[in-house]
Amino acid sequence: MQTKVIKEKIKSVGSIKKITKTMEMVSAAKMKKSVDSAHTLRPFYEEAKAVLEDIALDPLVRHELLVHNGQSDEVVILISSNKGLCGSYNVNVYRKLLEAYNESERKNLKIIAFGKYSEKVAKKLHVETLASFTHPQLTSDHAHTATQMILDWYRERKVGTVRILYTHFTSGSVFTPKLVQLLPFGAEDGNPDTIGEPRYTYEPDQETVLSTIIPMMLHNIIYGAILESYASEHSARMFAMKSATDNAKELQDELKLYYNRARQEKVTQEIAEITSGAMALSN
Repeated sequence: MQTKVIKEKIKSVGSIKKITKTMEMVSAAKMKKSVDSAHTLRPFYEEAKAVLEDIALDPLVRHELLVHNGQSDEVVILISSNKGLCGSYNVNVYRKLLEAYNESERKNLKIIAFGKYSEKVAKKLHVETLASFTHPQLTSDHAHTATQMILDWYRERKVGTVRILYTHFTSGSVFTPKLVQLLPFGAEDGNPDTIGEPRYTYEPDQETVLSTIIPMMLHNIIYGAILESYASEHSARMFAMKSATDNAKELQDELKLYYNRARQEKVTQEIAEITSGAMALSN
């Protein structure tokens, strides 16, 4: 390979390394902000989830949002990213969806898409998209809109079971896709209370209180899932860009070695030609 070509490749790889390094730094800053937001809200939505589970275990509680409405169509709020270059983040969400719903079950499935990749997944699996949120920054207002949608559709019996699929942030290198049922809300683990005594006292009455707090708690869970997914996405992108930067540096070092070797060979060849010419003249 000519030294000029190798030199151009070294320059090209160096430019790529600068870009990936910059993206890594940007993702690191966004990850820190997203993790702080997720950790701030986590106690609220986890407590909301715990309270709802506790209410659902009470055999004396009767509410339309805690029992199945009889409809077969299911809805999944699918949270992914708008952009790529985030490692296996989006792929893991896709795999979790395939794991949870086989081909026959997907015939009754509908999607509420958070992120452009969720739209692509729905299109690829030939699943209807009921609503799409592809804003650059998802907020509590978007979570509130989605909450109101699923509540209205569930009460009107347009849809049955509603779940949310998001990525739970554990640490900088550990984030796991989770599928949580929202409607009808029930405890994932646990047995109904057999004591026969109410767990809570409701004022003015059970229907009024539950009709108010269940939507609020569902909103907290959905918004918490959005923040957890944001933290996971930026963490995954940061590690992906770090890996790309390291690979670019390794490739650049190899190309420099080839360049020096090719240059040395060229110099050696020139010296040999000069020496041969000098010997020919002396003879």
